[in-house]
Amino acid sequence: MISVLVADDHSVVREGVRRLIEGESDIHLCGEAADGREVLEQVEAHHPNVVILDITMPRLSGLETLERVRSKHPEVKTILLSVHADPPMIQNAISLGADGYLLKNARSGEILSAIRAVTRGGSYFSPPVAREIVAQIRDPRPATEQPFTLLSGREREVLHLIAEGLSAKEIAVELSISNKTVEAHRTSLMRKLGVRKATELVRYAVRHGLIEP
Repeated sequence: MISVLVADDHSVVREGVRRLIEGESDIHLCGEAADGREVLEQVEAHHPNVVILDITMPRLSGLETLERVRSKHPEVKTILLSVHADPPMIQNAISLGADGYLLKNARSGEILSAIRAVTRGGSYFSPPVAREIVAQIRDPRPATEQPFTLLSGREREVLHLIAEGLSAKEIAVELSISNKTVEAHRTSLMRKLGVRKATELVRYAVRHGLIEP
């Protein structure tokens, strides 16, 4: 029996995945989560075989959650859900260890196919995503165009919270760090991402699917 954890901040998406899985004899839903931090808690509690992750989640983005799950539980397979098939986002997901990448407009049966494929040790990408991967291989983008993977885990957290509109003080409280440390991370983010204003950090986060527009 394949155990699956589904994570999405929209209950209707979780409901759809739950109903789809309920009809399968070899797959069962062991848990649900609405944000990245809850995913980490659920993985520790239920030890799923597969985690289905929405890329744009509050508190901790799907990409950051993916990296943490892969680091601590490398045996857990991960499938990302997204409305985006943008090259930088796909590249980031693959470089962080995603086993699958599904678009939210995919046929419902694709989710089941993806779950079974990654459980067998393979991978699964929606056709538009697979075409983009092939295009990237044929015409590779320079590494400098994917700076997200160069950020530290803490910098990604700070970027996510800045993009969600939290002030430096609120970020400090959320992450249990000082205001000065938050400012240092923000300065580092601007340098690494090549931006000059906080508003540009928000646009970067939207463009890379860390938050919804």
